[in-house]
Amino acid sequence: MRKRRVKIILLVLFVPIVLLFVFLLEERVRGKVGLARCKRELVANGLKISPRDFAIPPRAQENAAPELYEAIKHLKEGAVLPKRYPPAMRLTPSGNAIVGFREDQWVEDRLTNRWEELSADLKANEAVLARIRPGLAKPVLHNDLDYSQGPNLKLPHLSHAKQLTSWFGPATQLALHEGKSREALEALLAHIRIPRLLAEDRLVISELVRIAIAAIARGRLWEALQADELTDEDLARLQEAWESQHFATPIADSLEGEMAFVSVAFELMRHSNEEAVSILYGLEKIFPIEDSDRPWWERTLRSLPQGEALVDFLKKEVYCRIWRFAWLDQQEQHYLKTFQRLLGIARTAAATKSFAGVRPVIDQCESEVMDRSWYDRLRYQNPNSPITLSRSLNKAMRAETERSLVICAIALKRFLLRHGKAPASLDSLVPVFVESVPMDYMDGQPMKYRMNSDGLFTLYSVGDDAKDDGGDPAVQPGRSNLRNLWDRNDFVWPSAASTEEIKAYRQESTKE
Repeated sequence: MRKRRVKIILLVLFVPIVLLFVFLLEERVRGKVGLARCKRELVANGLKISPRDFAIPPRAQENAAPELYEAIKHLKEGAVLPKRYPPAMRLTPSGNAIVGFREDQWVEDRLTNRWEELSADLKANEAVLARIRPGLAKPVLHNDLDYSQGPNLKLPHLSHAKQLTSWFGPATQLALHEGKSREALEALLAHIRIPRLLAEDRLVISELVRIAIAAIARGRLWEALQADELTDEDLARLQEAWESQHFATPIADSLEGEMAFVSVAFELMRHSNEEAVSILYGLEKIFPIEDSDRPWWERTLRSLPQGEALVDFLKKEVYCRIWRFAWLDQQEQHYLKTFQRLLGIARTAAATKSFAGVRPVIDQCESEVMDRSWYDRLRYQNPNSPITLSRSLNKAMRAETERSLVICAIALKRFLLRHGKAPASLDSLVPVFVESVPMDYMDGQPMKYRMNSDGLFTLYSVGDDAKDDGGDPAVQPGRSNLRNLWDRNDFVWPSAASTEEIKAYRQESTKE
């Protein structure tokens, strides 16, 4: 009788373990079959999902990027640069902007900065900057990334590219302040060309850095348009430099590059639990997760004595191993399908030049990602990654819109120089100054423009909500960032601040 009870107990304990193993084995087989089918379909559709697909073909011209990065290493920190540089296009509550280069000094972190100090810093680095400027204009700038390294790929060139904005932006401001139009033009052209350093990377992070650099250059360009020294020929060169920049199509290309990047990451996790732990949980050390976003069992265990250590052991040594055995292939398939979907959305947005046209699809995609069953939460890690990638498309379409606004603003300045007044409509710029009226990538319609009774003009995009508020620069309800034009009802190209606004700005700066 006793032996029988022992057998029953062992059976009760053993059967669930066997059933669990059979279930996990079935999930493993299902994942491998589904992933293989998914990859065949992606390749058949012409998508690049392997690092081999991004092999660099032989180049007829020399790659100028390595020489540029070597030169950047020789830039020396000064009293002001590269940490504290003069503000450009500082917005006022009304939506107008302070012309930074016309200020006698500027205050940052309670430190008063002077143009003489800035001039000394630039003078000390003059030879290095002179080496860098022509390099940025060369036809081939390529970083020769090794996609086969996946998450282990080092990207130091991103910080090098960002570093240049801290030198050429202030150089532009200083030259404008001193009335040296030639020097201002060359420094600004170099600044506008910096995003070219990352244009061939095909990685989302590189595109986001390009977008950030372009946004800074846009502020410097606005400053240059407030000066009177630049000629029509100068402005045409600036316009050409901006027209050569693109963001919508590259963000789509970067999503395809991420597919190869993800494939490598999953291959690393497939062969090493340590790599899987590092990839799945590594970012938690840098960006801690809110307790509300953790599952109930994890929150409960973490509240117990030694709970942190217990949770880490369970996640890294138990769950992670089970996940690799049963669900890794399923998650890779899920990721690739999501990337394919986002890639299609991005290419549609680039082709139609309209973020409004794809926004419902993006919202649906994000809703599906967030509305996961308990089982999907168990097998799919890092669920917010697709949402982060979808929002990068929004940033790219914003950048394209800003690019259109910049091109319009330059063309309007050129028209004014030739005719002594602003045009009645943007159509008057065609075909002498632009081939066609630049598009507002937020709604897929031509950029908005009107003449005002005071002789000035209003140039604007409808903004994130794709609603035309008539060029209203008021801050949206619930928003408070006066320095972000996207937080306003419409994205309005700023006019120069009034005398009263300049006085208020200087008083506020003194308080800082």
